Amino acid sequence: MSIYHDSPDARRHGLPGADCPILHSLENYWHSLRHARHIPARNDVAPHMIDAALPHAFILQRVAPGVARMRVAGQKIHDLLRMDARGMPISVLFGPDSRDSLRDLVETAFTQPAIVAASLLSAGQMFRPALPATILMLPLRDEKGATSRVLGALVCEGMTGNRPRRFDLAPGRLVRIDSLAINLASSQPAPAQMQRPDAERPALRLVVDNG
Repeated sequence: MSIYHDSPDARRHGLPGADCPILHSLENYWHSLRHARHIPARNDVAPHMIDAALPHAFILQRVAPGVARMRVAGQKIHDLLRMDARGMPISVLFGPDSRDSLRDLVETAFTQPAIVAASLLSAGQMFRPALPATILMLPLRDEKGATSRVLGALVCEGMTGNRPRRFDLAPGRLVRIDSLAINLASSQPAPAQMQRPDAERPALRLVVDNG
């Protein structure tokens, strides 16, 4: 069972992503967009500013409580699923036993709002080693000021292989939840958003593998 832990600094206490340069640079960029400590807006994100993270990155859209779809997904996310990830729920990356916990973490990122990071593990099988990974979720505001988007990344520590991968929360590892203590507009999506998660044309495309 993972331990939930609040910390203002991911570099301390061995929290998920503390030693990952890609996740560290992505979070630093997100913090640089926090004018007057507000949560960055979706339209503030500039792809050329997160080159290292692009292949691993995704943008989520909240379409119902605990449910979010990948509006944009990098090449490494496609490689993990062995299919186009855009429009798919983030839960498709996780095994059945971890989906309830994932739902809670996604909802926390949107509704507290909070920075969320967790250590993951894709179990090994015959001729396929176990694959550790880390996921980071950073809330974003939409054009109405609601935290209905998340900028995130999933970085693996090894080769993904040529078959789809599913992850579970790594046992015995801390889960980072940094509440931002900011009151914004409600993140509850409008009915049209629930019915048409593809209604927003993504301005940020992350489908090119930059290495």
